[in-house]
Amino acid sequence: MDQIKRSEQNKGYLMILTTGALWGTIGLFATFLSELGMNAGAVAFFRVLSASIMLALILLIKGRGFSQFRVSRKGLISCILVGFVSQAFYNVCYMNTIEQSGMATAAVFLYTSPVYVALISWLAFHEPLTRNKILAILINIAGCILTVTGGDFSDMKISGFGLIMGILAGFTYSLLPILSRLGADREDPYAAAFYGQAFGALLLFFLIRPYNGIGTPFTGVVLLLLIGFGIIPSAMAYIVYYNGLSKITETSRVPVLASVETVVAALIGLVVFGQSLGIVKIAGIALVMISIALMNKDS
Repeated sequence: MDQIKRSEQNKGYLMILTTGALWGTIGLFATFLSELGMNAGAVAFFRVLSASIMLALILLIKGRGFSQFRVSRKGLISCILVGFVSQAFYNVCYMNTIEQSGMATAAVFLYTSPVYVALISWLAFHEPLTRNKILAILINIAGCILTVTGGDFSDMKISGFGLIMGILAGFTYSLLPILSRLGADREDPYAAAFYGQAFGALLLFFLIRPYNGIGTPFTGVVLLLLIGFGIIPSAMAYIVYYNGLSKITETSRVPVLASVETVVAALIGLVVFGQSLGIVKIAGIALVMISIALMNKDS
């Protein structure tokens, strides 16, 4: 029985790693859309909107009707919280952090999220805080920050409002696995992913009013990018995410495993945009991979 549980947990780990890899393509789509004139708020909104549309179509085809949309009340509440907090509020806080304090500062705040997840999981779910786990989290934070910034913190600046937004960005980002544990992880992963994206799109519509200053016409290229954005790092990623989360017993492992996102993003930057990795980024990537191995060793 223990061997079966371990096998299922390993499948869960692989699924979360896959989710992180899919999330690593977010920057690819966001950069192309930004270059075509779409502002950051509109990019965030259309990502979750296109994902919810794609997921709705998949559910209708998969279930031959609306029966596939059924979730329990507990699952629906969990999905609403995920959509509102870890989709809508997170995006608003993160965009404000970038605007107020720069990309490097925003990255530093964002990748503190494993600390929040570990502490909340320890308090709420009584998950153990082992020495290996703490070490893996600290190495992971250092690795993610170095991978994203390349060790260049010259544009770092912190205002009072930027500080508040940065802390909230990291915290709301960290709540995704926590809020999912309240019920969404026990629902059909397609339905859970749909409701999370749909409620996120709903609140973002009112918070950032994406219809103001979209800045780009909906050409064929833009529509194809939005469809890809909705499918690859959104719909597919969250379907795999909920499948994986349901197999993992310790929530605190999730953000470290998903941090492979930063590695994939750095490699895409190298291959697609010709960005230089440099010794610091390579060291950061190595630290991320070491932290993932450490976290797995602790299981």
